[in-house]
Amino acid sequence: MNHANYKKWLQEKLIPNLECKSVIVVDNASYHNVQLNRHPTSNARKGEMLFWLDKHGIRYSSDMTKAELYDLIKMHKPQYETFAIDCLLAEHGHTVIRLPPYHPDLNPIEKIWGIVKNRIAAKNVTFKLRDVQQLAEQNFAAVTIEEWAAVCRHVKAVEEAYMSREHEMDGVMERLTINGDDDDDDTSESTVSCDDNDDIQGVGPIVSDSE
Repeated sequence: MNHANYKKWLQEKLIPNLECKSVIVVDNASYHNVQLNRHPTSNARKGEMLFWLDKHGIRYSSDMTKAELYDLIKMHKPQYETFAIDCLLAEHGHTVIRLPPYHPDLNPIEKIWGIVKNRIAAKNVTFKLRDVQQLAEQNFAAVTIEEWAAVCRHVKAVEEAYMSREHEMDGVMERLTINGDDDDDDTSESTVSCDDNDDIQGVGPIVSDSE
């Protein structure tokens, strides 16, 4: 999968079948997170960093080093990140939210993938690509509403368990220092609305995106 194919699928398959004001839940795959206005990386020229800061009206000192300028960019970049799919879906009245990174247990489709993969493995006797593709199509089509409902209930229980320990985790995180920023990472976990007036209250169905 790449961004071009994913965008085509959104436009031709998903959007025409969404109810009004739906919420689309995506993970942090790179093709979900293509930015329309990327910020400079740590390897960018100093002039590019200064241009980005000036463009967004961010004050800096003329004697700041590249490292200091980049720290300033990292501090401000989340409020200026705009993702291509967020804007595409917002044009049709839908909202995108992203799962926390490294939390497949909060993504119902991961469980469905597991169910389908096990069924394919049990029936895959030829190990030929065409046969595996046919098995995949058959088994995805065979997933029932009841199975989806059960998986969603499980994920909701996991989410509630996390939330019940939120204060405990806050205390732990206060004692840890983690640098999770990747200077050259094309993906980002921040959710950006293309319309300051967007409101996800009272929205339609939530759609968990597949990879």
